[in-house]
Amino acid sequence: MKYEDRRSQEYINSIMECLIKDDGWIVARKKCKLEEEHHQDMQLLARKVMANARFEHSKENIAKLLLLNKRLHKLQDECAKVTFDMYRDMRALMAQGKSYYKTFGIESFIVYESEEDWEGDVSGLYDSYDRANRFQVNLNDAPGKEPADYKDLNAWHEELSWNIEGLDLPEFKDEYICFAMHKFFADGDYSLEDAMRMKLEDFYVHTEIHI
Repeated sequence: MKYEDRRSQEYINSIMECLIKDDGWIVARKKCKLEEEHHQDMQLLARKVMANARFEHSKENIAKLLLLNKRLHKLQDECAKVTFDMYRDMRALMAQGKSYYKTFGIESFIVYESEEDWEGDVSGLYDSYDRANRFQVNLNDAPGKEPADYKDLNAWHEELSWNIEGLDLPEFKDEYICFAMHKFFADGDYSLEDAMRMKLEDFYVHTEIHI
């Protein structure tokens, strides 16, 4: 679908009609937790579609999106580097005979956390990203082909610009858009209007080791 079509009133109306019509049938089905989540996801999608259609393409707003993309690209790289460095450390411990490390998994992912808690007014928004759409890098004790460098972990992310779907903006035609940006604003339910409220320092990398 063309970018202009996604901003049309006809498209917005069709989303509204299909996704947030809360009639008796939906109310009855919401008794099931899974269907409650599905209903919430549909409402978040409708919210995103309308917000993106309203988004003002000013120079200032586009510049902020590009700064956010730069920040997320840096964190995307950091995810891979931290994961790779921890992987080497764990393998070194195994080589020293630390057998309790014989099975492990490492995952690093990008977290967004705002002290202003503006998301609290939008039920399920962050969960929709964290549950299924977050950017993350994984590595375990049996990776198959062992990476020679941390950049190998993000190699396929870097093969193309992710200025597609919700990020298929005219202003991004000649810009490199990173995969982490895509995860938040294309796969996830954050809108371009939401991006205007986000502070660069509220994004960071979180790493977990599972043994």
